[in-house]
Amino acid sequence: MGLLRLEFIDYSTDVDASAKDVFAFFKKLDQWTSWNSAVKSAAPKSTGEWGVGFKISFEPEFLPFPLVTKIIGYQEDRLIEWGIRTPIATLVHRFDFEPRGKNRCRVRHREYAEGLLAVLSRPMRKKIERFDRKLADDLQHAFTKPQKAS
Repeated sequence: MGLLRLEFIDYSTDVDASAKDVFAFFKKLDQWTSWNSAVKSAAPKSTGEWGVGFKISFEPEFLPFPLVTKIIGYQEDRLIEWGIRTPIATLVHRFDFEPRGKNRCRVRHREYAEGLLAVLSRPMRKKIERFDRKLADDLQHAFTKPQKAS
């Protein structure tokens, strides 16, 4: 699609925990800064349970202000998708939590922009890609068990 679609990330990491546990951990916004070096702050902007329409706020390390976004896709223990979709602009970050056994899962991170937002976000592409990659790697490392010294 050229200028009308811009892929930021399609990256998967394997995590040493069940999809249910990783999903629950990820939803704890008040703990994001303890494991996520890409975020300066995070908080819910809605009350109640997570689901389509729930709003969150987070401040990426590369911006001087927080972003407020809405959940646009949700399936408990399997999918969180936030962003915006309009006829002229789309920006979506999707997290798929795929079970890989009892105590292992794969988390797939995908982010892309289409239409007007693909054009407007192009100058920030490298920063967004770095942010997305760091978020993915930090989530994986939050579940990495330390190796015992021999």
